[in-house]
Amino acid sequence: MSSSATSSSTASYNVLLIEEDPNQNELYADLIREVADCKIDVVSHVENSFEWVARSNYHLVVIDGSSKNNDTSAFNDMIGLALLEQVKRISPVTSVILVSDRAGVEQAVSAIKLGAEDYLSKPFNIEAFQLAVKRGLDRKTIFGENSDMSIFLNLLNSCQLISASLDPKKIFSIVQSYFYREIKCAHSAIYTLQENKPARVELHGTADDEQDRAMQEVLDIALEASNPLPKMYESGEIYRFFERSQLTPGLLIFRFRCGGPEDYFLVCLSPEYPPSLDGFESRLRMLKAQIEVTGRNISQYLGVQKLAYVDDVTGLYNTRYLNFILDREIVQAQISKKAFAVLFIDADNFKTINDSHGHLVGTKILNELGNQLKKLVRDSDTVFRYGGDEFVAVLSPCDLATAKVVADRIRMSVEQGVFLADEGLDLRFTVSIGVALFPDHAGSKQAIIDAADQAMYNAKRTTKNSVTIAG
Repeated sequence: MSSSATSSSTASYNVLLIEEDPNQNELYADLIREVADCKIDVVSHVENSFEWVARSNYHLVVIDGSSKNNDTSAFNDMIGLALLEQVKRISPVTSVILVSDRAGVEQAVSAIKLGAEDYLSKPFNIEAFQLAVKRGLDRKTIFGENSDMSIFLNLLNSCQLISASLDPKKIFSIVQSYFYREIKCAHSAIYTLQENKPARVELHGTADDEQDRAMQEVLDIALEASNPLPKMYESGEIYRFFERSQLTPGLLIFRFRCGGPEDYFLVCLSPEYPPSLDGFESRLRMLKAQIEVTGRNISQYLGVQKLAYVDDVTGLYNTRYLNFILDREIVQAQISKKAFAVLFIDADNFKTINDSHGHLVGTKILNELGNQLKKLVRDSDTVFRYGGDEFVAVLSPCDLATAKVVADRIRMSVEQGVFLADEGLDLRFTVSIGVALFPDHAGSKQAIIDAADQAMYNAKRTTKNSVTIAG
């Protein structure tokens, strides 16, 4: 991280510039300062910028994902979109300009949907860039943080992010960010009702530190003590404030659905009351409508994508979807600084079963094995059929110790299992598993698959029926 400031100690605007080329940094800084008096901070790598966005109050962020290496440039573009989304969650009034040497229609549409001020392709027109900078900086003047307009910009931006999402859990995180800005709550979590009791929905990045875990425990205890969710469900209320008592903290609960019949409850700890409850309720109804429309769109989209992403033999996801998930997890790992694991699972001597009992029996076994693998991983993990008798599991987030435990559990379960027992057969086999961790063992999508694959082959060359960690 390097920082470059104007000679004035009271610069009007704070700007974050993300660009790896020092020569380009100077050019960008000069062009921006021709528009307005700015203090400019410079980050040389896209993936290192998330912490600065989270803790700094920038009026404008300029992200240049260009790189001499085409693979790096494509990766930077993905990180740039993720960074854009994070900026908009933290501060809707902050403007973001993206620049890329690989700019295409699809990337531009994604950026604009997420709220980018502009998406420029290199080489860009200098006047167009400076006009985008002026528009971005003017946003701060129009939508000042304490103005009434910023309240509606918060809602508009959140609805925009929700509409661009295809992941319900990402929508939940966006909703949490919205309420943090709207009512300044100390902590929040999403719950469902299971057997008339609250059950927390696990999201990426929740309870990251000791303070978060303590806040989460307060929420869990408060809900366990008063159990207000069934009452809200029965009454049909979309929200309710609960006053602080001697036993429980103050709460706000917001009820919504996300494309299905299940009710979700966002519970906010120690919220501030809005100045106008009528205006607040009106905004919540608009937010709720956007969540439900997007949820239905996701359900329809996934129904269509299932034809392309699901293996017809096992019902598991296929390699096409594996590529998508790995791209997503790599970006998530860069943001959260948390590792994820890849398990490469191969059935030992499976050809013998096919030769002895026929391919139809072999297909049924693969289906049964796929169902078993899904039960042996967490809800946040994903299992894929890689091809033939090979499977891949992506465990996220996950450290090496946890990955080893899951791999051993899979290996022992298969070893002790009897397959096609319902059809009167007694078929048994084992699996060899390779384990690789991102970013510890590999730094790219293909490299993490290759590392897990090679570890699996090392297991097969030694004893089989074993788990091997990538070297």
